[in-house]
Amino acid sequence: MKVVFYDPKYKNDFIEMNKSWIEDMFKLEDEDIREMENIEPYIENGGQIFFSIDDNERVMACCMIAPREDGDWEIMKFAARGMYTGTGAGSACLKACIDYAKEMQLKKIIIVSNKKCEHAIHLYRKFGFEEVPVDKEKFPFDRADIAFELYLND
Repeated sequence: MKVVFYDPKYKNDFIEMNKSWIEDMFKLEDEDIREMENIEPYIENGGQIFFSIDDNERVMACCMIAPREDGDWEIMKFAARGMYTGTGAGSACLKACIDYAKEMQLKKIIIVSNKKCEHAIHLYRKFGFEEVPVDKEKFPFDRADIAFELYLND
């Protein structure tokens, strides 16, 4: 397994994996569609998407980090293919996002999730994210009921 930066050839994998987990557990929202259809502007603004790729060049997991309009940086659209659950592919992508944020000398990164996403929440806590109140004005997703932040470069 290796972790690679965004390449347009992985765009459909990114969209498919994220749509899949959202639709399995929740309802796809307008903001989901807006984010997934606008990957390139996030990249152009300094964001990045990391992909865990297996030895046969299949995408196992992905994780996006991008700047928000308010100046915060967010881990967003984090997904893994079900068959790769437990392989470390998701952890590798999340770690790549955190390392990228450190290289960018960001002060903190944020994540918004849902309490049903127990595996993801466990992973966030494992990497040192701490729970904070959810700002529903800032994060209008219906499913957003838990938020985290991680301070970097302290």
